[in-house]
Amino acid sequence: MAKITFDRFDLGIDLRKSASVSDANRLREMKNAYVTTGLATAKRPGLTKVATLPSGSKGLFSAFGKLQVFSSTLPHPTLPGYDTSLINWNELQDGLGAVKDVWFCDTFNGYLYVAIEYADGTIKHHYLNGGLKTAISDSNCPHTKAVVKAASKIFAVSSDGQTVRYSATGKCTDWTTAEDAGFLPTGLNARGDRETNALALYRTYLVALSRDGAQVWTVNADPSAMSLSDRVDNVGTAYPRTVVGVSGETYFLSDYGFRSIAQQVYLDSLTDVDVGSPIDSLVRQTLRTMPAGTVPRAFYFYGTGQYVCCFGNHLYVYSQSKTSKIAAWSEYFLSIEVEAVAQLGQTLYLRSGDTVYKLDDEATTDDGEQFEVLITLPYLNFKRPGSLKHIYGLDAVVDGSCEISVGWDPRDPSAYTPEVKVSGNTRPGGMIPVECSGTDISIRVRNFDDKPFQLNALTLYYEDEGEV
Repeated sequence: MAKITFDRFDLGIDLRKSASVSDANRLREMKNAYVTTGLATAKRPGLTKVATLPSGSKGLFSAFGKLQVFSSTLPHPTLPGYDTSLINWNELQDGLGAVKDVWFCDTFNGYLYVAIEYADGTIKHHYLNGGLKTAISDSNCPHTKAVVKAASKIFAVSSDGQTVRYSATGKCTDWTTAEDAGFLPTGLNARGDRETNALALYRTYLVALSRDGAQVWTVNADPSAMSLSDRVDNVGTAYPRTVVGVSGETYFLSDYGFRSIAQQVYLDSLTDVDVGSPIDSLVRQTLRTMPAGTVPRAFYFYGTGQYVCCFGNHLYVYSQSKTSKIAAWSEYFLSIEVEAVAQLGQTLYLRSGDTVYKLDDEATTDDGEQFEVLITLPYLNFKRPGSLKHIYGLDAVVDGSCEISVGWDPRDPSAYTPEVKVSGNTRPGGMIPVECSGTDISIRVRNFDDKPFQLNALTLYYEDEGEV
C-alpha cells in the first residue's frame, strides 16, 4: 500500500490552472482560514464586540492613541458604557449636514486633517485645530475624496481629476500661496484615462492612479523640485480605498484583480507573478456581482503581515512572509458588514454600523456566532496521470476537530465520500477507513464549531491499480 502526505499549504488559493492539473500546495478553496508561518492552515481570528456608539457618527481611524469617529449632528456622547479612553468623538460644527462617510484622516501639525462626505454627496476637507469652523475655506482646496500626506503637504485630486493639487508646506489650510502651493499636471502627462482616481505613496514617491495607468512623481517641500519620475501604463484603479502601502510596495484593486505598483514599475507589464493573479477569476466575479453602492476598502495589518480587501462582509486576505516564503490568498466571510477599519497599537478594530469590534486571536466565533472553515485541495494524480488509485483510508494531524471527505471525480463537484470526523493526531490510532477510486483525487476539510482549529497534515493510503 502506498501513501502520500500533504503538509504544505503555503500558496493558498490558486485558480490559474484547472483543478485537475494544479499543484498540491495550491488550494481551490480556503475560507475563513489563513496560512501560518509554519505552513499550516489555521482558523481565522474571531470578532469581539468592543463598543456600541450612539447613532450619528461615521468613520474609524487611529490617531493620538485613540480611535477617532466623526459627527456633525450630535454633541460628544456621555452615555453609560461609552469608553472615552478608547474612542474620541470629533464634532464638525459647520452646519453642513449629517456625515455620510469619512474618506481620509491623518495628523498634520498635531491636529486631524479629514475629508468628509455628507448626506447630500458634498465633500469637504476639515482641519480640526480647535476652531469652531473647521472646513477649509481656501477656494483652491479641491475638497475631493482622494487625499494623501507627503513632503509636509496635503495632496488631493482636483474636482475634475485632471490635476493633483497640493497645499503650502506645513500649512494644510493654505492652497493658494505662490511658489509654495500648486498642482501636478497629471492629466497633461497621462497616456490613457486622464482622470486621477486615487493617490498613494510608493517609498518616497507619490503615485497618481487613473483607471488604466499610474504616474510616479517625485515630491518635495520645494515645488520646484517636483517632477514626473516614471509612468506605468495599463495598470490602475477606480477604487481609491484599496490603495495601501505593503512592505515597500503599493497594492490596489484594479478592474482585473489585485495589482502591485512596485512590480509594474520594474517590469512595466502584467505577469503571472503579479500579486493578485492566483485569484483574478474570483475577484472579477465579485466585482461583477457586488451590490450597488459597495465600496471596496483595504488595509494592511502589520501584526499578521496581511493585506486585506473588504467587500462588505467578504474579505480577500493576502498573507505573506519573506522568511517563511509565504504568499497565500484566502477568503474570510464575516458576520458583519465592514464599514471602517483602524489599527490601534497591536489591535485591529472594525466598525459595522454603530458597533465597533476587534479582531481577536483568542476568539473562535464572531461575537458568539460560529463560522465555517473550508479547505479544498485540487484534484491530484499523485504524479501518475490516467492511473486508477484505490483509496483505502486517511490520517490527519489537526488541532481541534473537523470533517474530512475525499473526492474522486473532477467532472462531478458532488462526488465526495461521506464526511468522517477527526480530532487531533489520528496517526497513533491507525488508518481511518475511507474508500473510493479515481484517477484524480481531492480532499475537502470542514470545521464548524466554537473551538480553535488548525490543519497541519493529511495522509492518504492507496493502491495504484494501473492505467484505466
